[in-house]
Amino acid sequence: MPAGFVISIDSSTTACKAIAWDLNGAPVAEGRAAYPLHQPQPGWHEQDAEDWWVGACQAVNACVATIDPARVAAFAITHQRESFVPVDRDGRPLRNAILWNDERSRLQVLELERDYGNALHELTGKPPSMTASISKLLWLAQHEPEITTRAARCWMYRRI
Repeated sequence: MPAGFVISIDSSTTACKAIAWDLNGAPVAEGRAAYPLHQPQPGWHEQDAEDWWVGACQAVNACVATIDPARVAAFAITHQRESFVPVDRDGRPLRNAILWNDERSRLQVLELERDYGNALHELTGKPPSMTASISKLLWLAQHEPEITTRAARCWMYRRI
């Protein structure tokens, strides 16, 4: 069999991109699929996790349309920083994902700084901030407790 390809999948804030690379590191094919950003309030940034899956499928399909898919040896996947979606026991999203650049948790960052000070930074390696998921999870617990009660976990959504 001829040398294989590695497909990198980048699920970013605006789109999913898939690029096939040969084993020398040269790009040989690519695909892209945009997905919408929802801003229900100023400073809030959300996405439907299903759009991530659909975008990934469309980008990979477009990428492999011009190469032999049987030659794909591996995938490398990146995601959009600390974006997350709470899911139920079956892995179904309970609400839109809250993105890494969402600004709704300003007060929760102050709470974390007040209540945990440097301990949180020492434990996680990051100070409290609106980029980190912990402040958004605290916001979720305070403002949408029914979601946190029903959530089996919060993770980058994947469909099985």
